Amino acid sequence: MWRRRLKLGTYFRIGVYVHWSFALLVAYVAYAGYQDGIIGTVFGITLLLGMFFCVTLHEYGHALMARRFGIETLDITLFPIGGVARLMKIPRIPWQEFLVAVAGPAVNIVILLSLGTVLWVVPGLGLPSLREILTEVEAGDRVIEVLNSPTPLGYLLSMMLVNTALVLFNMIPAFPMDGGRVLRSVLAMGIEYRRATRIASYIGVLCAIVMGGLALHHGAVTAGLIAVFICYAGLSEARQVEVIEPLRDLTIHDAMIHQPPRLLMDMELEELLPSLRSCPTTAVPVVGQDEFVVGILSLEDVTEAVQRGADPRTTVGQLARYDAPVLSPDESLESVVTRPLEGCRQFAVADAGGRLIGLLDLDTLRVRAGLATQG
Repeated sequence: MWRRRLKLGTYFRIGVYVHWSFALLVAYVAYAGYQDGIIGTVFGITLLLGMFFCVTLHEYGHALMARRFGIETLDITLFPIGGVARLMKIPRIPWQEFLVAVAGPAVNIVILLSLGTVLWVVPGLGLPSLREILTEVEAGDRVIEVLNSPTPLGYLLSMMLVNTALVLFNMIPAFPMDGGRVLRSVLAMGIEYRRATRIASYIGVLCAIVMGGLALHHGAVTAGLIAVFICYAGLSEARQVEVIEPLRDLTIHDAMIHQPPRLLMDMELEELLPSLRSCPTTAVPVVGQDEFVVGILSLEDVTEAVQRGADPRTTVGQLARYDAPVLSPDESLESVVTRPLEGCRQFAVADAGGRLIGLLDLDTLRVRAGLATQG
């Protein structure tokens, strides 16, 4: 349920999705605007859609800049709290990470300048000019009044405020915001990458503590929750880098099990169960003739088959999973760890002819990677 999302389309070869929970935000905005009648409802929803259009452009800034360095983006998903562009990996070269990180806020700055130009060039948009409003004695109150009014000027001013907030919030020097990656990239230009990540994550946690303290003092629950999230994300980023960095120069061949267990696809369930009792892994490659890899069978799937009373003559081929990736031994280990793998933890490794030569087990990867490095 939590992963459900609706595809809005594919643009620049990147799919854009909206999470189902976004509907709750639309409903809330529509309800809040209904106090001002149908016009207020329409204006509120239009404002929300405009805001998230700017968020989408922000994420495309990251994605298209990353593509310049050969890093593709899997997709962009819009959540009620913002957008997420899933890059295949974070650029490891500091100056590249810096450019990818600042590309998002740079898009919002361009939008902000464009809206400002429109407001300056088109006097009043049929309403009192912004320049005239700013010269009034109570200019601040008038601007707030215009922001809350369902008018073209109110809409454009609101969009300017949204883009200003996106720039300022994203440039907070804390993970997972862009500012945290900018800080890490600048530090990594002079010190070792893992140390740069640790320092950046500590600074992010400090920012989160300050934000949390202010939120507690002013009773701002939402800001407090954001502070907790920032703190968690900063520590998670540091842990992830500590795990991945030692793997950067390793290949799958370095970390795989070289003589893995295997199952023939025509083996029946009644003879399969005894052989699995001594199995050292939670998934086993399934092979056909000449050791050709056809899939992988997890012990969990076997257990479910037994619990539902499957026929003892059910074959391994009927229980195996055929959509799990089959890896090459020369592939970078880092690329496997950092890319989404649909919940898979074990992978068959095959040679150029498709014959089984190993098994990569992510659950024991850190131990095996350590042994490979020592060797």
